[in-house]
Amino acid sequence: MDENGGDAMETETNTTNGTAGKCLSSFVDDGTVESHRYYLSRRTLLEMLRDRGYDVSNSEIDLTLRQFRDLHGQDIDVDRLRISASHVSDPENKGSDSLLFVG
Repeated sequence: MDENGGDAMETETNTTNGTAGKCLSSFVDDGTVESHRYYLSRRTLLEMLRDRGYDVSNSEIDLTLRQFRDLHGQDIDVDRLRISASHVSDPENKGSDSLLFVG
């Protein structure tokens, strides 16, 4: 609560017409929602692969949203998001299942 008894996390409303203000994320992120979702999905997938013993570099996981968008653009080509990783204990055992990103 703030000093006026209101919730500090509430969206500020315009007193003249009663509409809600812009979400804070719109001030921080000027990219597409789709590219942000693909970024989060890809990072989660890479973390899951690493947790299951696949060789995934930290640089792939630590890629920032801005770096991801610089690499893939705002309108993502899902064919460029394919991931191939070898299992650490058996390098010949590559993930044979294809991952399909659906937008």
